Amino acid sequence: MGVMSQHQVKLSNLLFGMSWEDPSSDRRALAIKPGNLVTTISSGGCNTLTLLLDDPAKIYAVDINPSQSYLLELKIAAVRHLDYEKLLAFLGLTPSENRLESFERLTGDLSAEALNHWTANADAVQKGVVYAGRYESFIGRFIRFLGLVQGRKRIENFFRCETLEDQRTYFDTVWNTVQWRLLFKLVFNKRMLAKRGLTADYFKFDDGSSSFAESFFRRSRHAMREIPIATNYFMAQYLRGRYCSRDAVPEYMRRENLHTVKERLNRIEVITCDAQGWFGKQPESSIDAFSLSNICELMSLGETERLFAEVARTGRKGARICFRNLIVPRSVPESLCDRIEFQAELSRELLAQDRSFVYSRVHAYGVR
Repeated sequence: MGVMSQHQVKLSNLLFGMSWEDPSSDRRALAIKPGNLVTTISSGGCNTLTLLLDDPAKIYAVDINPSQSYLLELKIAAVRHLDYEKLLAFLGLTPSENRLESFERLTGDLSAEALNHWTANADAVQKGVVYAGRYESFIGRFIRFLGLVQGRKRIENFFRCETLEDQRTYFDTVWNTVQWRLLFKLVFNKRMLAKRGLTADYFKFDDGSSSFAESFFRRSRHAMREIPIATNYFMAQYLRGRYCSRDAVPEYMRRENLHTVKERLNRIEVITCDAQGWFGKQPESSIDAFSLSNICELMSLGETERLFAEVARTGRKGARICFRNLIVPRSVPESLCDRIEFQAELSRELLAQDRSFVYSRVHAYGVR
């Protein structure tokens, strides 16, 4: 989930401690080749770090929220200097009493602004930064409600399902209670979500649902019945508040990938700027892949058109684009469809397989 508009969110706050977009969708849509130049929306930093596995020459990680840039700086420093076990402990995946000690090892890699930010927010470091965002705080509240509704045993048993048929049966006969459906109405409503930084005009969508609660319920039902839960680390975070295993984590955190990611960290350039402004300064035909999260949702239609005009200008022939809709329907404006081509079949497949499941659309495009 990207940070989009100064008018919608308070940019001094860390909104996301982790990325909530499925990097598998991005990697398939973008098809990054060795030597490509890539632009991402920094957000929680997980996807930017994971895309290093595809061997790009450069990743420009752009975010309008300086706190998200500081987070990515901190994660880069942690990956560079900490061994595998200490990295997991520092980020918050495993217990630790000395995260501030680990932080002291990282300060030399941080910009003055990032160092000041994290020094002033030592409690977030001590907590584990992947759980320090406002969105993660919201998910924590949801999980407390969930524990009352479903109980710990029912939650844990869901993750023991070995096949999709097991999952469907478990969801239909055990999980999908009246209380479960009511939980969406209590938690995922305008008032509650507005407290998480979404203002009232955000709730305009056309996915056939009568409310966000109904929309989110449909998406979660699909994920629980159609996507293997054992490897879905997004579902693990939504239902358990933690990853299930060290294999079911963002790919940059996996032991077998850590060496490769470490070697390529210098390829990331962290940029604090609005996306339109940054693209406007880039040369024509200079970028091979664009991972844009859902930044268009809090833009006006005119702003969206200007953004994609810059994407068309800066994208090389054959450049790939991946972006999402959470609620508000957005797509490449008709005026640009002769320059940016919608990949309908791939987009349908990405949405059906997307482990994050909260997004109503996952779109893939190519620059002609």
